[in-house]
Amino acid sequence: MRPVLFIFFLLVTILFMGCDNDTTKVNTAPGIPQSPNPAHGAGSVNIMPELQWSCADEDGDDLTFSVYLGKTTSSINLIASDITDIFYQPETLDYSQRYYWKVRANDGSETSISQKWEFTTIAEDTPPTIPSNPIPGNGVENVFINPLLRWYCFDSDVDVISFDLYLDTDQDPQLLAEGLDTYQYQINGLSNHTTYYWKIVAKSNDLITEGPVWSFETGYGNYPPDVPNTPSPDDGDTNVSTHTDLSWECSDYEGDELSYDIYLGTESIPPLLEQDYSGLTYIPEELNPLTTYYWQIDAYDGYNHTLSPIWHFTTGVTNHPPDTPYMPRPADGSDDESVCAMLRWSCSDPDGDVLMYKVYLGTIPNLTEQDIIALGITDENIELGTLEYYTTYYWKITAHDGELTTTSPVWSFTTEISSK
Repeated sequence: MRPVLFIFFLLVTILFMGCDNDTTKVNTAPGIPQSPNPAHGAGSVNIMPELQWSCADEDGDDLTFSVYLGKTTSSINLIASDITDIFYQPETLDYSQRYYWKVRANDGSETSISQKWEFTTIAEDTPPTIPSNPIPGNGVENVFINPLLRWYCFDSDVDVISFDLYLDTDQDPQLLAEGLDTYQYQINGLSNHTTYYWKIVAKSNDLITEGPVWSFETGYGNYPPDVPNTPSPDDGDTNVSTHTDLSWECSDYEGDELSYDIYLGTESIPPLLEQDYSGLTYIPEELNPLTTYYWQIDAYDGYNHTLSPIWHFTTGVTNHPPDTPYMPRPADGSDDESVCAMLRWSCSDPDGDVLMYKVYLGTIPNLTEQDIIALGITDENIELGTLEYYTTYYWKITAHDGELTTTSPVWSFTTEISSK
């Protein structure tokens, strides 16, 4: 009996020991993939991006990943599976396209999936425009033997452009200068009465645009205009009026009649604004306030061009013209006014500027500068002295705030009949 009991207790002990040492463990799912690169909502992403993320497993299990990618939230398709890295480079993507993507992590038994991320790829790079607007113009004759070659070109992606210049007496010109970062090149010592051919090749990033071949014929020599100088506004001026005039000085050694091309804009290389202008003062349209403008003058004597430096100035706040003068005394159209009249009016300025007035008075409605009786006064009244009896007088006021002028209507009054 004792051996039987002993065996029974031995079996029970082994059974309980087996239960106490059960090593079965519950598996935990992988962490949710996160920290995407490109970041969620990123723009201007390269069309060959490397998709990256981070993910961890609490149990330390080896993870594999599946990557999904698509152009809409409803069409995210599997593009890679069973990868062990935390990055993946898809095939080349489309330009200017929004993409949605997500990652599924798998530890062999459980999975977890990230949120849907999105990014937008860069716009397609475009080459520079075809170089154009050559100076000297194509086919021009009698060009100075030391010409300044100029051209125009831009890149719609605002990429930096460099230029290669080809020049020769052969119709297939050879490279003369490369990697130019300006839109001009000074040539010296060409032969008299010779036809030259030239072209420009524009480059931005790895894209190239070749311009047409232009030509010009030199003359027997002419001195170019002097460099335009003495700019107004001064170079670097600030708080410049939005109604400013542009002025400069320029002369020609041989006394040739000069014309000017005016370049003005907010770009550091300003665009052409006015061509073949004959004066030394130019009035542009009202400028934007608190804006830096760049400008340049190209002087032309009929043979050669001379460029000024590129000047710049910054505008101030917008100035508004004075209000129209009003409330005339004597009242407009009044009769029987004293011959010892005083003119009065009211006026204000929306910017609070100090106003100066010009007073016109005459006996005909069409008042001219010869009818000015007061200039630069700040009072809103003026004594007239003794006027003629029974005479109709016409008058008006101009208000000036130091920059802008506003003119009143022409008012009138008639003096009293003589008491004699």
